[in-house]
Amino acid sequence: HLAHKHYPLLGDPVYGGRLRVPAGASAALIQQLQHFQRQALHAARLGLLHPATAQAMSWQSDPPDDMQALLACLRQDTEEGQQQLS
Repeated sequence: HLAHKHYPLLGDPVYGGRLRVPAGASAALIQQLQHFQRQALHAARLGLLHPATAQAMSWQSDPPDDMQALLACLRQDTEEGQQQLS
């Protein structure tokens, strides 16, 4: 599990533990983290071989809106943090 490696999954009720807000997080990111009410887990692409026909099958899906908003906040904070270091 990711929690064993000290990278718990946001919103995981079993292994996620308490919410950990990164040092220097923006108010927007803190709000996104506090209001994200499910596991932050998404399969962008899935594939399998059909068990009866052996035909390769695959599906793609963009992250849902709430996860895209969370990712945007994380990216923004990361960019701002990198700019402060340079």
